[in-house]
Amino acid sequence: LLFVLCFVGICGLTVRAEDAYKYFTWTVTYGKAFPLGVPQQVILINGQFPGPTIDTVTNDNIVLNLINKLDQPFLITWNGIKQRKNSWQDGVLGTNCPIPPNSNYTYRIQMKDQIGSYTYFPSTLMHRAAGGFGAINIYARSVIPVPYSKPDGDFSLLVGDWYTAGDKGLQQILDSGKPLPFPDGLLINGKRALTYTAEQG
Repeated sequence: LLFVLCFVGICGLTVRAEDAYKYFTWTVTYGKAFPLGVPQQVILINGQFPGPTIDTVTNDNIVLNLINKLDQPFLITWNGIKQRKNSWQDGVLGTNCPIPPNSNYTYRIQMKDQIGSYTYFPSTLMHRAAGGFGAINIYARSVIPVPYSKPDGDFSLLVGDWYTAGDKGLQQILDSGKPLPFPDGLLINGKRALTYTAEQG
């Protein structure tokens, strides 16, 4: 009887936790934006340019249903995210078939044992030159110590060159056998000018 009570007591103290699941639905569309001050067609995710930021924690499971409303096939790749035994979720041609127009695909990704800042972006045609990109922030679990002080705050910084010709115009240039021209400008978080206020420290 004592053994049974001890066993029941131990089982009562045992805590079982499963990895967290985060669910997203993203709709990819064309829209108008003014990244360099002139109107142009861009790729939006849920109406946003750049796309939504994914904030997650080490080992979280991401289930992301992507609905392609473009007139071309579309894929997103998760740059820097480990895909051990999961390469068919990487979002590049050769491991994934593009998502046809007016169709959807559900990505299932585990954020493995990594922390840091990463990006996602389109991997088909020249879509990356029209948008559809964004930040991924993977934070450490609270039970895992990190070797530095906790920061006062976080922000994502996406920096890249930008063309006003748009993805289809750039694709036509490449298809004609010509090299791409120099970019028309530089974007920081989807804007040509951005100001951050910080304290010295």
